[in-house]
Amino acid sequence: MAKIVPLPPTSKGETRYAVRWIGSKGKEVQRNFPTRWEAAEFRSQKEIEFPRKRRRISRVRTAEVPTFKEAGAAYLSSLEHPEPGEDPKEPVTLKTYGSVLREHVYPRIGRKRVSNVNDDDYKLVYRGCDETGMSPRTRTEALRLMKAVLTYAKDQGHLEHVPENPIKNKRTKQEAQAEKDAAEQKFFSPDEVYTLLAAADSLAEDTNKQTRRTWARYRPMVYFLVYTGARISEARAFRRQDYAPQEGRVHIRESAPEGKGSKRTKTAAGRRWVPMNPELCEILEPWLKTHNRTLVFGTAADNPISLPTLYPRLLEALKDRADKLADLGSDPHYVKPRRDRQFHAFRHHYASWLVKEGANLKQLQSYMGHAKASFTLDVYGHLFEDDGQELAMRMTMKRGSAQKGTRVLASPERHENRRESNRKRVTYG
Repeated sequence: MAKIVPLPPTSKGETRYAVRWIGSKGKEVQRNFPTRWEAAEFRSQKEIEFPRKRRRISRVRTAEVPTFKEAGAAYLSSLEHPEPGEDPKEPVTLKTYGSVLREHVYPRIGRKRVSNVNDDDYKLVYRGCDETGMSPRTRTEALRLMKAVLTYAKDQGHLEHVPENPIKNKRTKQEAQAEKDAAEQKFFSPDEVYTLLAAADSLAEDTNKQTRRTWARYRPMVYFLVYTGARISEARAFRRQDYAPQEGRVHIRESAPEGKGSKRTKTAAGRRWVPMNPELCEILEPWLKTHNRTLVFGTAADNPISLPTLYPRLLEALKDRADKLADLGSDPHYVKPRRDRQFHAFRHHYASWLVKEGANLKQLQSYMGHAKASFTLDVYGHLFEDDGQELAMRMTMKRGSAQKGTRVLASPERHENRRESNRKRVTYG
């Protein structure tokens, strides 16, 4: 690019002009001329030799900018089929993400071009979640996914910057209390679990031959869920080689979230050892002797049992039989289990059982397979709350008094008598 620059007049008062341009070596070069006409003619020659480099502004055509709904679909696809070296998201995770976007984000900003989404749209989605009575966790997830989709669109070159979320999204005191109350309702109570185990025993001894055959496999699976706190996907993928009664523990390292086949657990922390309960061993041993397949609870073809099969044929049938036992009233501890509880309620019960029996936070985190103790506290922290009376009784500075306030544990003989009197009773002791 060459340009004309007027110079100060000479001592005789004559005007001068200079032409400056960037030479081939990258340095500025100048040549003087007595008239502007000559300078302009020379500049035109130099511009042919060194054409002006015009700045190109990359503009995305409006028609090429996707809507938020289209960008959301592309984002979910990128999680399902990631770049080489990255792990795809679990099908159940993708299903949850898609559900949150469809129900809480798309109805409000789905038709907008991603380049037109701004800070106010976060408030729009927030108000929509609030008006429909969504929980704080769902509300936070909707805003997080909204920003994740916009970030993905930016990486694809559809917008220049991602608008920041202006909402702090703190929970009110009422929401915090409501969430705590909801967390306490996720568990099967001890009497509910006791009744469900009795129902599994009853179904395994049913007069119908087909029912007995089906529950010969389902019964140990129910006991496995109760005594290990495993997820249903982990129970479906539990392998014979991971059963180690001689070591007094169970190894959980496979998961089968949906469909056939199994793979490693979702996180490294999910691969864990769980202490073996003797009552679980009594139920598993006879079942393992009936087959030599790899999967303990698999089908005849050694595939994981499908989830659509387990919900009606195992869980619902188990609750139905538990209701019948409660109606008979043969045991005062028989109760009707709550119908809105799913397989995960067994896992929550196991966690509460551990805490009631004195497990510390590190043990709880390890046995539940959580990657971070902070997550364990968020989910089960309320289980550690008590009035502190027992702790205060143990705190003393007087010698010889330390044992006065210690907790008196039940003797082995007492535990043995309890198991003999009612071996299948689930209790906190």
